[in-house]
Amino acid sequence: MRRSWTIDAATKELAGLRPIITLLRDQRIELERMKDDLLRLRRLERMGALPGGADQNQLQPADLDPALRDALASSSVLEMRIRAAVDQMQASVDRVTSRGVELRDIDRGLVDFPAIAFGLPFLLCWEEGDGDEVLFAHNMGDGYGARLPVAEFLRRLAASAEPERS
Repeated sequence: MRRSWTIDAATKELAGLRPIITLLRDQRIELERMKDDLLRLRRLERMGALPGGADQNQLQPADLDPALRDALASSSVLEMRIRAAVDQMQASVDRVTSRGVELRDIDRGLVDFPAIAFGLPFLLCWEEGDGDEVLFAHNMGDGYGARLPVAEFLRRLAASAEPERS
């Protein structure tokens, strides 16, 4: 069964989520850098350079940073590093989801906390720019653009939960 969050519990959970989101963002940056390095290596290989060989050194730009020069020594090593980075990112995502939180966007630090009010499920919504409190909510299946301040959302949810009067 999925966890159902209160506003206070979700707000308290932010302290534990922020470092994970920051780590995920850093991991993504490193992964993208390694992928770019691998693409450069593949281009060099297509031009006839051999990893770590004299041909490759001649094809490398003079201003190539030492980290990239080392990475170009072997595409298989770089591929292993990429797989390890993906595994590390997945472990970080798992740390978020194991808490009962839905990670929506790493770059924005956007997460949703499943909640229930008036017998109806919805999502408490927070992104890093929102500050230190969970202040927004939206219906299940609706995206970020549909979020409202929690008080307004709950007022509308209560109205929709009332039985029709004849």
